[in-house]
Amino acid sequence: MAFTYEFIVDPANKILICEVFGETQEIVDLEHMLKTVVKMAGKNQVKNVVLDSTQFKLLFSTAQMAKLLITVQENGWLGGLKVARIVNTEINIENVVEVLAESLSLSVKNFETRSEAMLWLLFDKLSD
Repeated sequence: MAFTYEFIVDPANKILICEVFGETQEIVDLEHMLKTVVKMAGKNQVKNVVLDSTQFKLLFSTAQMAKLLITVQENGWLGGLKVARIVNTEINIENVVEVLAESLSLSVKNFETRSEAMLWLLFDKLSD
């Protein structure tokens, strides 16, 4: 039950791209990754993040995810970051993340493709 992630900075568009591989059933692992993403965005002076989770499985409950997102919101972890998650929308927990994030006023949205994610991050537009 291991996962890895790697970062790429798109300096032209000022976007941090994080690709995640594997799976986790430990919420603390996801919390650590999220803090690292925020730190890397700050270090690279970017406000937009693409989080590609298409090769990543979240193996914990929606209650655990809700608790983490509430912690993120209450502690202001994201600051001014916008996070575009590229996910498999057929997996229920991925949709739950987006709904919970929206209800907590976090700038986190799910997309099926990188081009849709980039469009939202750069131009605040959603394709029809």
